Amino acid sequence: MSEHRLEHLDLCAEWALGTLSADDRRKLDEHLAGGCVECEAALADFSAATVLLAASAPATSPSPRFRERVISAVRASTDAAPRPVAAPPVSGPWRDVTGERRARPAWTTWVPLAAAAALAIATGLLWMQVQKLDGQLRAEQGRLAQSEQKRLEQEKWNEVLNAPEARVSVLAPTTDGDPRLRARATYDPATRRAVVVFENFQKPTARDYQLWVIKDGSPASLGVIQTDADGRAVLRLENVGDSFALSAFAVSLEPEGGSPNPAAPTGPVVMLGKLSS
Repeated sequence: MSEHRLEHLDLCAEWALGTLSADDRRKLDEHLAGGCVECEAALADFSAATVLLAASAPATSPSPRFRERVISAVRASTDAAPRPVAAPPVSGPWRDVTGERRARPAWTTWVPLAAAAALAIATGLLWMQVQKLDGQLRAEQGRLAQSEQKRLEQEKWNEVLNAPEARVSVLAPTTDGDPRLRARATYDPATRRAVVVFENFQKPTARDYQLWVIKDGSPASLGVIQTDADGRAVLRLENVGDSFALSAFAVSLEPEGGSPNPAAPTGPVVMLGKLSS
């Protein structure tokens, strides 16, 4: 399918007026044969609403190329029509020598309609462009809003890492853990948020690592650790608990999906780290 361009919309407009040349008609047919949804919709709109749009459209100007096509079509029709033989003047409008009222030339009827149609189609093209630009503006506003939300979210968690009263827990592997495991938790007492960073946590087959916080001497689950292909992960946790109740963080190795008991690990504890005071 040939690439859709604004030129194709002009061709659709000329098709609706019947002023499309043979070469342009072939070009439009080849483009439509590839299945252009925008041009097919434009043809339907121009064909069904040309006169109605002309009656209600605000003042605007068609493109110079399109206006020249209409004027050329009018001139060609006028030049091709047979010229009447001069006759003596008679009284009354549009009467021939026999006194009968003559019909107005055809072009006096369809030229105003063609001009109105040209205005309507130009307005339609302008409306389509406005709608397209409006859609692009909305999409860009959405992207900016998402970027701003991400920025604010990142700032929130950076504040945890840089909090003046932050408490840190550096977790170390136990005798049941892989010595390559690395983990560090940063806890902000003011917001009760925590950021925990993991490295070398490649997921074992049919097993999952699970994070725990020791609160009032008892473990409480903080969720299964989901890592990337390199075994890295960052958990950002809301409302971990009151500062006076927390004493340590731990990691256990559980069956896939984690411990069924959120208050106690079922597998071995592979990492443990006290929370600094």
